[in-house]
Amino acid sequence: MTERIDAVTTTFFEGPAEFLVAKVAASIAAVPQFQAIFGPRIDAYRRMDYSIRDTPALRVYNEIYTKEFESWFIYGEVLIDVIFPAALRRHLLQQYQDTLTSALCQQFRRPAIFNQLCIDVPGLNELGKQFSANKSLGFQIENELVPLTQIRVNFRIDLRIWDNNLTANDLTKDEPFVATLGNLESIYTLITGMDDDDMPNVNVELLQDTI
Repeated sequence: MTERIDAVTTTFFEGPAEFLVAKVAASIAAVPQFQAIFGPRIDAYRRMDYSIRDTPALRVYNEIYTKEFESWFIYGEVLIDVIFPAALRRHLLQQYQDTLTSALCQQFRRPAIFNQLCIDVPGLNELGKQFSANKSLGFQIENELVPLTQIRVNFRIDLRIWDNNLTANDLTKDEPFVATLGNLESIYTLITGMDDDDMPNVNVELLQDTI
């Protein structure tokens, strides 16, 4: 059973939005200021087993996305949870939440970050146009409930661009799992000439090498 589920990562070609969470988490982790706050605790999944010593921590994941009938777009949200230490003094919590929420909002307004993510995630054409934060949540660690701020960032994938990416990797919309396209190497053509009486007369074979 383990061998079969492990084959998931090698059986299928990359799909739309498949690596969006990982790339978003990596873009945050690459910022020195976020590294200074969270260190190695920037996780690209809905991690549940944090200890008190792991906080502050940040986790990036998604839960639901939608493709509507006959639409060229996939719509969804990336969730970013900021988990604060239990020992944080309550009168500082509001400011810390506001500061980190504002910093993450600025992160998703950076054109350079968006442009790089568009390269890393083919078809991505919208990220962070809608940005919302919920500062009223909590996270259970051992026997303590620690503060959690949840940020929701919208995304949109253009499947027309994604289909072009399939073609670039020798795949098609009809065959997205097996490479069926390739570089054309030669064309073979047989031309049959006709005489004045419409009778076959001359056969000409053409072989043309192409790139």
